[in-house]
Amino acid sequence: MSDEVLWLSNRVKNLNYALDSLDLSRPGFDGFFEKRQEGYAGLAAEAMDLIERMLEEFGLTLPTKPDYYRQREGLVSAIQSVGERSSGRRATGTVTQSNGSNVLQLFPKTGDEAD
Repeated sequence: MSDEVLWLSNRVKNLNYALDSLDLSRPGFDGFFEKRQEGYAGLAAEAMDLIERMLEEFGLTLPTKPDYYRQREGLVSAIQSVGERSSGRRATGTVTQSNGSNVLQLFPKTGDEAD
């Protein structure tokens, strides 16, 4: 587990280098935004898995979080949406409403907030 924790920072650096190598002058920015979203969402999911393993291994507990604080669900949906885009298909029934912002929403609204 310690090796995985140590290698996580290297994986972040590798992702940064990979993103730096993309040609942003090409149409669609060479998939920069999609690759960035997929890469960081994947790294965040791995970090969350490591945290859960450490909590279990050392008998620790995290403080309680509000119901709307569901990081894993947001990361899973981000990774799935990138997978659908890269495979050329879009899941039926998933309509994204644009509010005019190009900012990725990491913590999607749930429950009453989503209405």
